[in-house]
Amino acid sequence: MLITNKNSSALFSKTKFCWVFVMVFFMMMGVSACSKQQVVVPRLTPEPTNLRLVGKFVWFDLFTHDLQIASHFYEELFGWSFYPAESGRKLVNTIIREGIPIANAIQINRKKNKARKSKWLSYVSVEDVDRSTKLVEQNNGIIYMRPKELPNRGRVAVVKDPQGAVFAMITVLGGDPPDKGVMENLWMGSELWTSHMDSALKFYHLLVGYEQKLVDVKSDSKYCLLVKDGQPLAGMVKIPVDDVKPNWVPYIAVEDVMAISDKAKQLGGILLIEPDKRVREGMVAIISDPNGAVFGLQQLPGASSMGE
Repeated sequence: MLITNKNSSALFSKTKFCWVFVMVFFMMMGVSACSKQQVVVPRLTPEPTNLRLVGKFVWFDLFTHDLQIASHFYEELFGWSFYPAESGRKLVNTIIREGIPIANAIQINRKKNKARKSKWLSYVSVEDVDRSTKLVEQNNGIIYMRPKELPNRGRVAVVKDPQGAVFAMITVLGGDPPDKGVMENLWMGSELWTSHMDSALKFYHLLVGYEQKLVDVKSDSKYCLLVKDGQPLAGMVKIPVDDVKPNWVPYIAVEDVMAISDKAKQLGGILLIEPDKRVREGMVAIISDPNGAVFGLQQLPGASSMGE
């Protein structure tokens, strides 16, 4: 997970998003089965697991202004494949890694959406979405989309925490995907950039049971792992600059963070925070894809850093 520094790009700080398009996507998924407008997305767990990994980020959606550009970028960078959803609608793709669905990519209309940037949305597993939604409301959060049952997916709600970070909550149909550990070119979780770490910890402790584990990163910044039952599930850091808004930043594990960062730039991405030996020994980076969606890179444990 990332330790931020004072070189955060203004592009990241100005990332905005109109969440009405999130709700439009969910409406498309949830319409009657006989409607030609229905979007059919894959199950998170093709075979029921009956697992409920509360607090783990189990799914991610990309809302993007240009699906063609986005698909080329991620295909070349991580080897992911993009396939149209079963409805045949070109504006919704399923992202596949080695035959396994790992995300959806949804085209949003730039003319109708005044937001300048695209966005990744992170989904955290909860035991009961309806109960969790009430907890969000009772603790000064905001509900963007109330609990909704989605075909093949389960029950979902989209919310904002008291500091303004947006995320989705999900109770997966059939149980959560089994935890296979950290794998190359695959999600390894999300990290909260927040304005008030103590308040954020209290909120997420009530919501999913996170406890904090402070990590000595030999930096002026305090870094916190968010753990549950002794297992690290997310990260948290206080935003170090004034113009960055609270965000949940999804992370992807890579073999060589410097090589992937360089390749992202060649493909039209923007390196917002470069690998830096003063920041987690050069093991992390923050990238904006060509459409403005922000994500993090974390070098796999045991791999050498900064070309060593």
